[in-house]
Amino acid sequence: MAEAEKQAAKDVSAEDAAEQLRAIKVADLIVQAASGLVSLGFVRLAGEQRDFAQARLAIDSLRALEPVVREQVSAELAEELQRALTSLQLAFAEAVNEKAAPDSSVAPEPEAESGESAAADASGSGE
Repeated sequence: MAEAEKQAAKDVSAEDAAEQLRAIKVADLIVQAASGLVSLGFVRLAGEQRDFAQARLAIDSLRALEPVVREQVSAELAEELQRALTSLQLAFAEAVNEKAAPDSSVAPEPEAESGESAAADASGSGE
């Protein structure tokens, strides 16, 4: 009898899932996918585990989805998606430039050196 109850529960779950799928609009799913792509794109650009290929795929996918979404959602939501895409593209460009110019980590040192030389000049003038 426990087996019959399990099967009945599976049938109900399958029916519930089918009903939920019927209730979802494709446009809503596309917006949800676009939101996920934006989040994933930013994650792929952050930290030491950067993956430019995956970030680029997210950007390209969003660019492909944007015209379709724009026709299906409110102007406000379409603009929000466009702003998110633009932000992701800018973050991508900054991350690529940062990687291409590893000397950027050296940039703060000249300031430290000038501070050291100023300190040396100050201590030298006190002698």
